[in-house]
Amino acid sequence: MGATSLLAIDWKRLATVFVPALLIAAISIYVLGYRAPANPDPKVLPGRALAAYDDLYPIRADDAGALYLDRERFTKAVDYLTEHPSPRAIADLIYLGNSNNVTLMLDGATKAKYLLLSQQPDYAALGEVDREKDRIFQSYRDIVNGMGQTFAGTPIEIVLHDTRNPLRSIIAVQNPISGRRLGDTNTNFGIQLIRNYSYGEGQGQGRGGSFISYDLALKDGRAVKSTTIPIFHDVYGLIGFICINIDISKLDKQHPEAVAHFIESFRATMANDAISEMIQNSKRKD
Repeated sequence: MGATSLLAIDWKRLATVFVPALLIAAISIYVLGYRAPANPDPKVLPGRALAAYDDLYPIRADDAGALYLDRERFTKAVDYLTEHPSPRAIADLIYLGNSNNVTLMLDGATKAKYLLLSQQPDYAALGEVDREKDRIFQSYRDIVNGMGQTFAGTPIEIVLHDTRNPLRSIIAVQNPISGRRLGDTNTNFGIQLIRNYSYGEGQGQGRGGSFISYDLALKDGRAVKSTTIPIFHDVYGLIGFICINIDISKLDKQHPEAVAHFIESFRATMANDAISEMIQNSKRKD
């Protein structure tokens, strides 16, 4: 079948409406339906998220838009939270600090205060950041990888972000249309999203909803259709984003080859002997 025949159907509408809708529905059902292993006494951390403190949040962007950890703000946050404890903000601060070896950049007095905070019984468990991250995110990582691999070869990027550590934000990514890799930072726009959700939680507005099908542009100017699905934890509040980004820059009648390639990749299947056997078994009549 040639590109002309493929374009007889409104594949642009399929690519830009049906496909993201399918992805959003599948991921939303999983995220909303997923529950972590039962905890008989979940301890919801009170207070505001660290990102909700405008003058304390230590992740900032330089003139080029690159994120960095502001030592002065981190020190200010340590001092403030030592005098005005907020369990939720302290947990965020410890997670962020331990994830980025912050003690190497602190002066002696601030380091002592930070360690004192992190050694308190309520926060000591946060010291094992990698184990904590893996425990919380593994199921979300599985769904992002599975959904992304389903659409391998298409310009449909699916990313899992750890919003509590924007400096090493990406913990799963499939079909990276922008060249991003595991361990890469979030973006300045991502920080704005994090703060937006944090403000809502802090003002008693509950958990914010998803942002569906908004337009973005990559650094090279390509048009992208995006969706952001927040992930909330019963103890820590906002912990992550699942983002769907679709490069729609060439999915139009002026680029029939790109549309044809998209459709062929979208239709492609993979042989799997185990699944084939189960399908055949399901058709047998006992």
